[in-house]
Amino acid sequence: MMALYALLSFVQLRKPIYWQYALYIVCMIIDMQFSDEGYGRADYQPGAFYPETFVESLAYVLYVRFAILFINPAPQDPLTYRLMKLLMVGFGVALAIDTVLWMANVPIPIRSTVYMGSRLLICGVGLVLIPRIFRLRNPVVSYFVAGSLLLIIGSVSALLTNYMPFSEHMMSADAMRYPVVALQIGVVGEVLCFTLGMSLRHRRNEQEKIQYQAQLIEQLRDNEQKQEKLKRIRDDISRDLHDDIGGDLNSLNVLSQVAARQLKTEPGLAIDTIQTIGQTARQVVATMREIIWSLNAAQTSLESFSYRLRETARILFEHQPTSLHLSLDIDDDWMLPAEGRRDLFLMTKEMMHNVIRHAEARNVYVSMHVEKQTLYLIVRDDGRGFAVLGQDSHTGNGLRSMQQRASALNGELSLTSQPGLGTTACFQCELTAEVPVSEILSDSVTGV
Repeated sequence: MMALYALLSFVQLRKPIYWQYALYIVCMIIDMQFSDEGYGRADYQPGAFYPETFVESLAYVLYVRFAILFINPAPQDPLTYRLMKLLMVGFGVALAIDTVLWMANVPIPIRSTVYMGSRLLICGVGLVLIPRIFRLRNPVVSYFVAGSLLLIIGSVSALLTNYMPFSEHMMSADAMRYPVVALQIGVVGEVLCFTLGMSLRHRRNEQEKIQYQAQLIEQLRDNEQKQEKLKRIRDDISRDLHDDIGGDLNSLNVLSQVAARQLKTEPGLAIDTIQTIGQTARQVVATMREIIWSLNAAQTSLESFSYRLRETARILFEHQPTSLHLSLDIDDDWMLPAEGRRDLFLMTKEMMHNVIRHAEARNVYVSMHVEKQTLYLIVRDDGRGFAVLGQDSHTGNGLRSMQQRASALNGELSLTSQPGLGTTACFQCELTAEVPVSEILSDSVTGV
């Protein structure tokens, strides 16, 4: 039944370990049948009947091969793996010696002595292997160790019983008193242990499959979140292209038509219109640079971000009455992912736009630094300020957009202001190696 179970398992799972074990069981059954017939003879000596010796050696070679596949000791203990290979070779060499002696018609007592000596030597190697295999500390291997130990004890007992004084008394008509019974009991015990070990192995495989499926589901969820964030980035870029560049290009078209008419009727006004066209064109170029920079995978460092921010701030305040003061010195090689880089840039740009539109400030101070693994980005002005009544008191689209970007960056945005004393917008975010790639820093941060 065990051989049939192993064979059916091979048909279902297509793993060599099962057909080898099935063939091992079949060989042991044939070997025991030969042993039973041999013990019925008055002149029986161990190893004298060559077919029995051949089948027995083949069975043990298959068993050691099965053990190597079952335990897979090579990654954990290469020496144990080499000893097991040596044991398999030992059975092959013993079979070759038995074959040569049988073909040379060597007397039976000599063949029996050689047979007993080689089998006891091989069993000794097996007993050395058992403790080493047990040290692998694997519950499945423990069952194999127990089964192998029962098989070795049965084999040694069967071999030694032939040379005990009462061995002739055991060789009676009662088959249950044959020395081979000890081997048969060992084989039955080994088969039971193998069955329990394989059941445990199947259960662990099922648990690993469940864990793997859970990991796949989690990975799919992460991929869905990343796809949503990529979609949000595409939507933002599409909105920027439509609102900023689209509107500016349309303005260029209208202004060019106006300038063409003015050149015929009012040449003096045409010069101002052409200058406006130039400013609008420069603004379009600057916006395109920002979009291309945010999509450039090579521009991932915080230092590169500071260069881009410095250029944008200077363009914004170039023709403004507000004096710009920059402090964007980043020494460490902090890295930013594409989406975090874009959100951080647009949030800071919105802060500076608010200064231009609402503050009426003489000075604006833009600073960025890293302190104790925390990024601080501050935009402060000395403008007219306003009264902060509560966290939700200012519900403009610009402020809501900045708060959403701060949340997406896993950071905190604070706004402080008083009438006549200016406004300060401060964003801070902790920089750690554990922050996911979907947040402000990727796992590739090397400065932490």
